[in-house]
Amino acid sequence: MSHSPFDLRGIPLALHLNGPVDVLALTEACADVAGRHPVLGRVRVTRAESTPERYHELATAEATRPFDLERGPFARFTLVTVGPERVRLLFTAHGRVFDAASKDVLVRDLADAYFSRATLPVPTPHSSPVSPSYGSAQAVPSTRTGRHGGSGADHEASPATPCGAEEFWKERDREPAEPILPGLRAVPRGTGPGEIVEMVLGGAESGALTEAATELGATRFELLLAAVGVLLRRYGTSASPLALDLGTRTRETRDRVGPFVARVPFVPHPGLEEGFPGYLRTVRTELQAMYRFRHAPPEPPSSPVLLSYRRRTAVPEFPGVGAGVEWTVFNGTAHGALHVQAVDAGSSLTLGLRFNPTAIGHDDVSAIAGHLRVLLRAVSEHPRAKVAGLVASADSMPGESADATLEEKPPATGPLVPDLGKVT
Repeated sequence: MSHSPFDLRGIPLALHLNGPVDVLALTEACADVAGRHPVLGRVRVTRAESTPERYHELATAEATRPFDLERGPFARFTLVTVGPERVRLLFTAHGRVFDAASKDVLVRDLADAYFSRATLPVPTPHSSPVSPSYGSAQAVPSTRTGRHGGSGADHEASPATPCGAEEFWKERDREPAEPILPGLRAVPRGTGPGEIVEMVLGGAESGALTEAATELGATRFELLLAAVGVLLRRYGTSASPLALDLGTRTRETRDRVGPFVARVPFVPHPGLEEGFPGYLRTVRTELQAMYRFRHAPPEPPSSPVLLSYRRRTAVPEFPGVGAGVEWTVFNGTAHGALHVQAVDAGSSLTLGLRFNPTAIGHDDVSAIAGHLRVLLRAVSEHPRAKVAGLVASADSMPGESADATLEEKPPATGPLVPDLGKVT
């Protein structure tokens, strides 16, 4: 079976450890974690040395190096020494065996395994109960989910799929609308080359989103999804071109690594004269229905715009050293014309707008990000406004530039992370 070269890339993350790292214990911890999660298959642990100046080049190569889907392995660790007491652990796994929410599980289990092997006398980190490993009695799954890490809303899934799933998805089986986006030259399908524009909503902006969601009886994810729909309506898109990545973990699988994500179409689209609270209720109702049937998803839609969302956990303690995680390492790919990835840390919301540069330019996507930011501010300030009023609010600030608040990220890990609580 032939694959696009971009489909062969994995989901990367980078763990930064500063201090007297027990490298042998860390190497053994990698093997322990791979053994706990057999779905990863054979996992290689490679040692490398680099300088701070050359690290970025090495990390880029690791983040973009393709997997051999016929022979494996489907996951790899690269342990890089970049200076005295400075270690970087790069991990990449293919979407057949991994998803974005698996990153939290992997890092937590690494911290626990490192503690059990490190020679430093430090307090025991808080650990979650050990659950059976996903994949211990099955082959690597042939998943129909997204390949690049979206885990969707972290809604607790039901382990049993109710009757009526086939009829539910059949009702939503329609050709996605063609999106209208600033500067869009083509509408690619599937996974292709990518670039990314990223913005972080923190402090007052993040707090205002929480207040607006609470006032409207919604979650931050639901509010963001509704705002994206309003933005697409503002650009003139006549119907929804959206797909969502929804997490499918259950209470039994929430502590396991694996491809627990379903890519599904999202049909609701706002009308200009509709009140935002009314559209948000429609969004909530649709999501609640989708949650019931996401364990039996349809074939992945060819939607040109994709939204992924996940809540991330805090960085666990690695005994005796400072630890930071780059949760959103970019692998140089994008799905469709535009893929909005949201990582919610509670006190901040990181939005990465991945795009295919053959279809739309960086400046245009930067403008889209700026429009989305203005729209989210308008929703926070006027949560009960009509959709038309929110569109007008965004239109009244066309000069809201992304340049001051966004950054273009290369397809690899970025600089060192001294702030251990920051998403980069």
